[in-house]
This record gives sequence, C-alpha cells and structure tokens, in this order.
Amino acid sequence: PSSSKTEDYTYKQGQYSPRKRKDATPKVNPQLAVELVFQELKRVEAYTKRIEDATAKKVEIDRGSLESAENRLKSVLADFERQGNRMKNGSYVDKKVSMYSILCAVFSILFACLMCYLWVDAAKERDNYKRYYEYFQEMDKQKSGE
Repeated sequence: PSSSKTEDYTYKQGQYSPRKRKDATPKVNPQLAVELVFQELKRVEAYTKRIEDATAKKVEIDRGSLESAENRLKSVLADFERQGNRMKNGSYVDKKVSMYSILCAVFSILFACLMCYLWVDAAKERDNYKRYYEYFQEMDKQKSGE
C-alpha cells in the first residue's frame, strides 16, 4: 500500500509521522519588550553614573599613583647614594644596574606626569563638550520653534 506516493503523509504507517510545522516566528509580548528596553536603559544609566563617579574619584587615584612614583624615585635615589659611596670607596659599580635605575626613575616620573595630564585633560574636555552640547540643544530648540 505504501508503494504509491501521495501528497498526504499523515496516514502513512511507521514510527515517524511528519507533523505539521508550527509557525516559526516567536510571539513577542509587547509588555515584556518594553520592560526589557526599560531595564537596558536603567543599566546604561547606572553605567554612565559609574563613569561619572570614577571621574570624580580620579583625583584620589592620581594622588596614589603619584605617591607610588615618588616612593620609587626615593628608592632609586637611595640606590644612587649607595653607589656614590661605593665609588668613593673605589669599589666596582655595576653600570647596567645604574642605567636601569635611571631609566626606571625617568619612566616612572614620565608616567606619573602623563597620567596626571590625561586625567585633568579628560575632565576639561568633558566640561568643554558639555557647553557645546547645551548650546547646540538651544539652537535646535530655536530652529524647531520657528
């Protein structure tokens, strides 16, 4: 009986009877969609607030990095003094170590200065852009008002 193929497979014997396909498009609950968007907005808001808090805290962070750089510099200077004393006593000075300590000191100072400059610059930039942003908002309002 199964030799003749027909269009309707539902009555065919066998374990696997092909089911009618359901509609593949998922049903979207509009309420849920709105809630999800709202949650996402809240997350973005929290994130921006965290960024603002971080920029507010940057001064303290800066102070910490400067202090660590200062401590490194002090240790390097102490190293220099020790090496100077050794030189006076005529003992051998390791040139490699002194070069590395000089490089270390220079880089730590440069790094501290760079970080300080970047933080301050970022704060200034934000304030500058805020002014322009408000100005353009005003212009936009005036244009739409006309």
